Amino acid sequence: MLRLPVIVGFGGISGAGRSSFHHGHNRLIFDRLDNATAQRTLQSLAVLMGVDSSERDYILANTLVRKIHPGLFDTENIQWNKRLPVRPLDEQHPISFITRPSGIPEQLPPGWRISELGDKQLRVDISADSDLLVPSWRQSTVRSAGQLPTGFEPGNLYQSRNHPRGIQMTVYGASDALQSLGIDWELVRGKVSPDQISVYAGSGMSQLDGNSNGGMMMSRLTGKKVTSKHCPFGFAEMPADFINAYLLGSIGNTGTSMGACASLLYNLRMGINDIQAGRARVAIIGNAEAPVLPEIMEGYAAMGALATDDELRELDGLAPDAPVNHR
Repeated sequence: MLRLPVIVGFGGISGAGRSSFHHGHNRLIFDRLDNATAQRTLQSLAVLMGVDSSERDYILANTLVRKIHPGLFDTENIQWNKRLPVRPLDEQHPISFITRPSGIPEQLPPGWRISELGDKQLRVDISADSDLLVPSWRQSTVRSAGQLPTGFEPGNLYQSRNHPRGIQMTVYGASDALQSLGIDWELVRGKVSPDQISVYAGSGMSQLDGNSNGGMMMSRLTGKKVTSKHCPFGFAEMPADFINAYLLGSIGNTGTSMGACASLLYNLRMGINDIQAGRARVAIIGNAEAPVLPEIMEGYAAMGALATDDELRELDGLAPDAPVNHR
């Protein structure tokens, strides 16, 4: 006979707040709640956001999908490097500039001539056609997204130095789920051997902010150094590994099954299979995505998966220069 998997607790964090005890769901249907339930929902969000529950309008305006908060990135001033092809006027007039020795590449590009000026300065004369990258800024075509409630920072609740935002959300979400059990986790651990606890959680996009794969891929391009933490923190299965090793101390099955929009469901299937097959007594299932980054949003916008401000205006029948409702 197959064992019957039973959901005994759930938790997490999203733009709607805590998942446990249906707080997040209630925020989604807030306009249809009775007064008592609405007040509990506001109180839950107020604790996360560090405000008073009486600030109803502020709480509702700073949850769910809304204009991207400047704390994540400035949608009006996204830094990038613009390619600038340059050519000297003629052989007698090279392109010249002064810099420090630390600014000179290890391998000189064709047509570069270096001369010392003293006082730790060098003169560079370029006599060949060159491609330069010039710092520039642009506006984001997408300015709204689902974000954690304004004021809530999961990394402030534990020692989260250098942790990607997705890992910070993982730690909070897993803690929220365990607390929702109504049973102390140590009691569960005392009844179940460490190899009988499975953890399946991950990220379809992996971790891509500056503390993970994003930092690893962009550091050299932006003149910085790659650290020893960039690569391991960027692994797609790191949410599961982190829960397994640092929160639970279990030695059971761990990993993730990635999908475009269904990683959580794939992971749920693996947990169910482990319990039914007798490989595990307890399975912790999750997923953590933190994709509100300019590079990721530009990619999804390019494939038509995100609505730009211009498309929102067209949908609402607004003039090209009219303000956009980002909610």
